[in-house]
Amino acid sequence: MRPTRTALETVTRTWHSLANFGGLDTRVLGGMRVITASQETGSVKCEMEVEKHHLNRLQGLHGGAICTLVDIVGSLAIAAKTNNSHTGVSSDISVSFMNGGKLGNKLEISSTCHKAGRNLAYATVQIHSGNKLLATGSHTKFIGNPPTKDFLDESK
Repeated sequence: MRPTRTALETVTRTWHSLANFGGLDTRVLGGMRVITASQETGSVKCEMEVEKHHLNRLQGLHGGAICTLVDIVGSLAIAAKTNNSHTGVSSDISVSFMNGGKLGNKLEISSTCHKAGRNLAYATVQIHSGNKLLATGSHTKFIGNPPTKDFLDESK
């Protein structure tokens, strides 16, 4: 039986599990913080500051960093909606870039999981710096065949 957690606990623990793994997510988004999460609305809000390693050679926020934000924060919205750390695997990601970000910008990243069915989940993401919309994204994930144990369960 899985432990009962709030959506915020599930999302925070899922993010820490991803960030502490040491892979790409750690290197790119290690400074990101989860601010809110709601199972009812399937929504998540995160924040992070643009640092030097997020920049491209033109000193703007790198498109790859933005795509990684859409991937991860979209996944966290799925964790919020399902209240489950299993966020599946990406089957489609789409990003539209509207404005550039700069070193030192504080980013607000919000995502909503609009539907989580038996096999697929759908999320949208918006990335703002102040009142400026930098990018929007959509993220579809295959969530079927979840593991039998919650990998966040400390009793393993």
